[in-house]
Parts: sequence; structure tokens; C-alpha cells
Amino acid sequence: MAEKANVLDAKPNMKKEFITIGIPAVLESLISVVVTSIDTKMIAPLGKKAVSAVSITSQPKLLFLCIFFALGTTVSIFVSQSLGRKDKEEANAYFHTVLRITILLSVVLGILLSVFAKPVILLFSKQTETIDLSVQFFRIVMGFMIFQTLSIVLNAALRGVGKTKITLFSSIAMGVGDIFVNYLFIEGHWGFPRLEVAGDALGTVAGTVASCIIGIIFLQKSSDFLSLKGTFRTKDVTPEIKKNIKSKAGNVVFENIFTRIGFLISGIVISTLPYDKTAVYFVAMILLNYSFAFGDGIQSTVVTLTGRSMGAEKYGELRQYVSKAMKIAIVVSIVLSAIYIFGAHAFYGSFFKDEEAIATGTKYSYVAAALTLLQITRIVNVAAMRGMGDVKGPRLMATLCVLIINPIASYILAIVLNLDVWGVWGATTISQIAWCLMSFIKVRQSMNKLGKEPKAES
Repeated sequence: MAEKANVLDAKPNMKKEFITIGIPAVLESLISVVVTSIDTKMIAPLGKKAVSAVSITSQPKLLFLCIFFALGTTVSIFVSQSLGRKDKEEANAYFHTVLRITILLSVVLGILLSVFAKPVILLFSKQTETIDLSVQFFRIVMGFMIFQTLSIVLNAALRGVGKTKITLFSSIAMGVGDIFVNYLFIEGHWGFPRLEVAGDALGTVAGTVASCIIGIIFLQKSSDFLSLKGTFRTKDVTPEIKKNIKSKAGNVVFENIFTRIGFLISGIVISTLPYDKTAVYFVAMILLNYSFAFGDGIQSTVVTLTGRSMGAEKYGELRQYVSKAMKIAIVVSIVLSAIYIFGAHAFYGSFFKDEEAIATGTKYSYVAAALTLLQITRIVNVAAMRGMGDVKGPRLMATLCVLIINPIASYILAIVLNLDVWGVWGATTISQIAWCLMSFIKVRQSMNKLGKEPKAES
């Protein structure tokens, strides 16, 4: 009965918590995609070759960054659960351990990827016309990756304790830094040299530096739960903390790696197609990135709130958070889909001048609209699973859908059946349907299992 009373007391605050934590988180994710869109638009005058060259680096870049996204997810889970238990010392022990791992890996990978940029790009791209430009962009961005990786982990930890207003400010700083430096160096303004694709890379680095600085300043000056003090002190790390990080981070790392490998394989299939066709496809993918941004913002909120409820063992409250998040996800999906359908012509017209590209892109937008509901609801389900501490389920689902189903379907539909880009869209649809259904079933199984715990019925 105590649990029921806690849930009833929490009810009036749930809406306020979703607004307080969720809106900044959604805006943060949205800003990231808006910046990517502006970024793409700023290099569009350089031609489809430049657009395709930069876009192709996304998958190999994310393959290596996925390790740090996994570490970010892990620290977010642990600090949110520690917050539920009101255990500041435990939260900082997890936070500092993940930070040390991040710094070490960033330095090693940054050096290696800068030196071996060309072999990496050659491994993942078959577009010979764009190789040199892709290598140029990749080398600069990955050579300075430590700023981006630290930003990922710092912001993930802050989201875990609900400080989404700070991470929103960090995201704004990233966008301003990126766009401003792009303006200076892509085409050369205010006396700065015209560096084109290299200028775009410098803009990306500048944005991550700005974001990283904001996180560090807040943690040093204003944080009341997390702190940077003692980051390099290892004596507070217990065997249990090491074991938990290894278990959680290991599963999320493998999930992200398998996911990225799947995307890379699909990307290789896409890179076999003419760059003028893939340029339109990559612009169309910006729409799904917008969908992901909204889903990711809701996801951050769900991980924080369900993780906190899980730590406090308030399972009824946890279920209500998941239910409310799903309703929000459905409404957001419907609104976005309508915008994609009715705004398609204007959207592509801002990137391309030829009518054929605009007409093709408009058709792609209809597919993106259909995929939006599947994508956002799946993200929310997976976030709830992570908040409950389940990282194996998301890993298995991602492996099956992204590493196996999507690449195989892409190859069959795009290459064997010669459907080109439409084959890639078909494969994406098949994998998203499977992923959404599995996550829906799994999260409800996990919540039902919580209902059998003694404290959930006390």
C-alpha cells in the first residue's frame, strides 16, 4: 500500500517533471539536428560531391563514437538510479570512473584515426570521386575527438540527474560555434581562407569544444550532486562499481557497435549507388534525424525518471512514466509526419534547384513520415528498458534488426532486385517494424516482472 500511496502523491508532479526535464532535452536533441541540417546546407553550394563526401563519413565516425555514447548511456543510468537512492558518493564514483575511461580512449583513438584516416574511409566507401574529401573531413574531426567524447559523457551524466537545461545550453553553444566557424572557413568570409570541406570539419570541432567547456564550467561552479573534484582519484572505485560499469557499458557498447556495423554495411550498399542519387537520400535522412531528435529528447527524460523510480523502488510510478511518455511519443509522431508530408517540396527546394531532385525527395519524405511513429515509439520503449537496468534486451534487438535484417534486406532490394535507393528505404521499413514490435513486447514483459517484486506490492 505504501507504494500505491507514493504513486498517488507523485501523480500531480508527473506532468511538471516531463515538462521541466523533457522540453529542454527535446530542444537539445532538436538543436543538434538543426545544426546538422544547416551544416549540410552550408556545404550544399560546393556541390553534391561535397555533400555526399561529408555524409559518407557519418557512419565510420559514429562507429568509433558509439563507444562513448555507450559510456554516456551507462553513466546516465547509474547516476539516475543513485539519485533515486540519494547517494551522491556512489553517483560521483560512477561518473569519475567513466570520465577516466573516456579520456584515455579518446587520446588513443584520436591519434590512430588521424594517422589512418584514409584506410578507414577506403574500408567503408566505394565512391572513388569523394574519397579525398571524405578523408580530409574525417581526419580533422576524429583527430580532435576528445572534445566531443567528453561532451557526450558530461552531458549524459547531467541528463541523468535531470539537469537538461544545462545540456540544452551546451547544445546551443555547440551549434553557435559550429555554424559561426563554418561561415568563416567554408567559403571564406571576413578575411579567413576558403577551406570548403576542411572548413566544415573545423566548424564541427569548434562546436564540440564550446559544448565541452559549458559542461565543465557548470560542474565546477554550480553542480549540487555531481562534481569534477576527485576525477582522477581511483581509491573510491569499489569492485562492485567496476563490475557494474563493465556489465552495463559492455552490453551497450556491443549494442552500439553492432548497430553501427549494420549501418556501415548498409552505407556500403548505398555508396555503390551514384552520388547524385545518394545526395538526395542523405538529405531525406535529415527528416528521420529530426524524428530521432524528438525521440532522443523523450528518451533522455524516460531514462532519468524511470531510473530514479527504479532506484527508489517505486515501480507503480515507473509504469506511469512509461505510459505518459508513450502518449507523448504518439502525438509528436503524428505532428511530425504531417509536417514532413505537407512541407516536403519546400524542404527539398531549400537544398536543390533541379525539379527532379525535389520530386524524388518529396516521395522520400512520405516514407520518412511513415517511419516516424515506428522510430519514436521504439526509442521510448528502449529507454524505459534501460532505465530499469535492462541493457541486454536492447542489445539483442539492435543486433538482430540493424546488423542482420537491415543489411541483408538492403542488399537484396537495392542490389539484387535493382531497386536502388527505394530498396534501401524498403529495408529500413522492414527493420524498423521488427524493432518496434520487439521493443513493445519486451518492455511490457520487464514491467510485469517488476510487479512480482515484493516491494512493488508492499
